Amino acid sequence: MIDGIRTLSAYDLLVPAASKRVLFIGETIHDVYHYGRAQGRPMKESIPCLQHAHTEEWRGGVHASAAHARALCAKVDVASWVAIRKERWIEEAHTRKLFEVYGPIERLESVRVPLVDYDRVCVNDYGHDMFDAATIKLICDQASFLALNVQTNSGNYGFNLATRWPRADYLCCQEFEARLATQNRSGPIETSLEALAKRATRIAVTRGAAGAIGIEDGKISAQPAISKQVIDTMGAGDAFFAVTAALAGDVPMTDLLRIGNAAGALKVGWIGHRMSVTKPALLELLNGTR
Repeated sequence: MIDGIRTLSAYDLLVPAASKRVLFIGETIHDVYHYGRAQGRPMKESIPCLQHAHTEEWRGGVHASAAHARALCAKVDVASWVAIRKERWIEEAHTRKLFEVYGPIERLESVRVPLVDYDRVCVNDYGHDMFDAATIKLICDQASFLALNVQTNSGNYGFNLATRWPRADYLCCQEFEARLATQNRSGPIETSLEALAKRATRIAVTRGAAGAIGIEDGKISAQPAISKQVIDTMGAGDAFFAVTAALAGDVPMTDLLRIGNAAGALKVGWIGHRMSVTKPALLELLNGTR
């Protein structure tokens, strides 16, 4: 109790997600890690040389994002009609990524899903040509609650911005993505939040080691990062988004950011998509017992 007001426990904060029917829409990414031992560079080439040891492959992208939400929600489905393969070469001793190669974009069988059947429609827009103007309009028109994550990567730099989407009930992005979308290179990040708030009802911006910052009803909140050990950052933003998308609007922004930071902290603790966020692990971290 604080000044006569009952504060919610970590368990209570996660309760609203338990009844949610959630649809994730986005690209399928086949994430491949090729591990090896660094051997210096060839005598006649300015390139790294790696002795290959083994390979791991996971179904990532929207599928990895949805897997985190399954720990909290009653029903989680996935719709995807675009796929891409991304291969990384890893120096295994220190889990250091050396370089990455994109495969061609693959068009999958078209998927028609009645959006009105879901309490939340969560879009992972990775910027690989899945969401054209007509698809964006359809989703914005039909989703009763639209949670949106729009990402910038080496294949879409400067072209896949949150401003492509006219509205969202919840927008989640990384700080540099928020700055790109608002042409705010070096000003206060709060300026970007206020600009994006014209399109989204509530916004969370992840800031890596600086934690996360958000805005709702004109009020800005921030929470520090809680990561203790960072092994692999790939997919940390997806974990933050997936867990918070199920709770946005049901818990205060300060708590939403704390929950998202906990999900991200769990994700950076393992390599690739070897695991997904679980409710017990999330509660342990939020309660300070992990």
